Amino acid sequence: MSLHNLLGLYQNSKDHQEWILAHQIVDLAIQKGKAIAVENLKKLKRGMRGDGKAELRKRLHHWNAKKFLQKLKRVAMLKGLEVIEVNPAYTSIIGMLKYALQLSIDKDIAGAYVVGRRALGFKEDTPENYEKLLKDKAYLEFALKRYEEREKELMELIEKESNEYKRNALKSELKNVENAKKLLINFLQSLQGEPMKGIPSRERPKRSLK
Repeated sequence: MSLHNLLGLYQNSKDHQEWILAHQIVDLAIQKGKAIAVENLKKLKRGMRGDGKAELRKRLHHWNAKKFLQKLKRVAMLKGLEVIEVNPAYTSIIGMLKYALQLSIDKDIAGAYVVGRRALGFKEDTPENYEKLLKDKAYLEFALKRYEEREKELMELIEKESNEYKRNALKSELKNVENAKKLLINFLQSLQGEPMKGIPSRERPKRSLK
């Protein structure tokens, strides 16, 4: 279901359209005999949500996802439909890497696919070829270098950019690049037998991607 009709609306009109959308989603789920799976945004830090794309966040700047989810859960409760909340960590990234190409679907739909699988109790194992890459020191060093180059580019762009919104988008991307660098450094340290710092055990490079 497209959200494009929500863009540019005044708040009252937006609220009205969100209620309509919530009813449509719940009615569709009832029709198909399914529950609804959603991301629990309270489970994840703000900077780690989604796939790090600032463009979509900018376009939906005035659309409050939490308020819409509240409407959706309210309608579902009134109509007796179960809503299952799952940990949203890396759903977009896993969907993009594992299912977008495999199933020939859009990366956002692939992310929703991961959300649905988590609601059903499935876990995402790391594909064998990805595991090989994560154990390849040369590849990790190459990836780290690319991120370092992008980090330098972003810092230069931020310094030159005078538009506040564009600066914020660049800063958001820079934060994601910095987080990616930290992960790569920890992967490299793990290959060298050094302790991994700054990453909880559930996010270390084992069999499960979460």
